[in-house]
Amino acid sequence: MANFSSISAKQKGATAIPDSAHFDPLKEVVLGSLLFVPGDQTDKIDKAWRMGPDCVILDLEDGVAQSQKGVARQNLQRILAQTRPPAPAVLVRINPGASQLREDIEAAAHPGVLGIVLPKCDSRKEVVKVARALGEVERRKGMPDRALKLFLLIESAGGLMELPSITGGSARVAGLIFGAEDWCLDMGIARTGCGEELAIARWSIAICAHARGLIAIDTVYTDFEDEEGLRRDAETAKRMGFSGKLAIHPKQIEVIHSIFAPGEKELAEAELLVAAFDRALAQGKGAIAVNGKMVDRPIAERARLLLLRANRSK
Repeated sequence: MANFSSISAKQKGATAIPDSAHFDPLKEVVLGSLLFVPGDQTDKIDKAWRMGPDCVILDLEDGVAQSQKGVARQNLQRILAQTRPPAPAVLVRINPGASQLREDIEAAAHPGVLGIVLPKCDSRKEVVKVARALGEVERRKGMPDRALKLFLLIESAGGLMELPSITGGSARVAGLIFGAEDWCLDMGIARTGCGEELAIARWSIAICAHARGLIAIDTVYTDFEDEEGLRRDAETAKRMGFSGKLAIHPKQIEVIHSIFAPGEKELAEAELLVAAFDRALAQGKGAIAVNGKMVDRPIAERARLLLLRANRSK
């Protein structure tokens, strides 16, 4: 398994993830597509590696039957011991609750793992507890401090209400992920094709993520045969500020990449804006017009970030 300085072929030349509390995930790692794979199904994992996602989420939770949890943990350790260059980033979704938490973390603590996905996250106390457990395992295994990041899966009304609190629970927190299926279940509502019932949750998660400098990852689109529906859903998420999307089937990866990866025209416009704004700054100007549009610092910096992320994804 590759370390973080060579997470995937797309990320060649990317800077290794630092171990400090000042980790800026938006600038360090490209996570546009994140594919869930059950941790107990080796054949699906091998296939996932070949499908080119930015990240594979090895699942120990909902995707694994209770009777297979131990098998999945053992399988996970075998998987992580193998070398599969070029490798995507790897996250591990653990089981919530004290009964399986320690065993899951023990199995997932490996230099080839970017971080832990904490499901059904709705309290700061839970984040603190998991962060402490991760620290203990890292020290025992001789891993760098805060090597394992935390990605919080928001799946309930309670989690949504506690966003400011739980995101401040640990410097390990690197991203927020929206879990719409469980969120709708918790709310007692049906999920529709248009997704308008998800708007308040999506906006809240995206806003909180950007306020904290975290990655915002959108929920799965469950109908993997509906390519146009996935495209519309991903476009909505991108407009709201999400930088990537979960996938449940390999055939969804290409569509997700087409939405979240900037196109040549978008990159060319960004290069033009940044160059023009930098020239203006050198002349003592704070805002200029480019092709009939006003460009000031926030617009220029957004374009600069787009170019930076595109460069890291090559």
